[in-house]
Amino acid sequence: MFDALKEAEFSPDRPMSKLLYDSDAMRVVVFGLLPGQEIPPHTAPSRVVLHMVQGKGAFLTGSGEQPAHAGTFVITEPNEPHGLKAAEKTVLLAVIAPRP
Repeated sequence: MFDALKEAEFSPDRPMSKLLYDSDAMRVVVFGLLPGQEIPPHTAPSRVVLHMVQGKGAFLTGSGEQPAHAGTFVITEPNEPHGLKAAEKTVLLAVIAPRP
């Protein structure tokens, strides 16, 4: 069992990521971001679920910028841009399936 809030790490220099689970079927990554930090939009050949566990900010997707707060999530299709801007201390869980 994992607890994303306990697994997340933070740095004043950049967003931090930590691989929690990796298999052929999926990859699970937790991100820790401080206010003002951003994961720039990028693409992956898989579906990606971005779930904001803690914090507030905006999901950055092919549909544009969408407000995000604890408990919200977005699903992006393969090759659709996805990223995040943090307005508060944020813990983000990303599930990538299948693993690229």
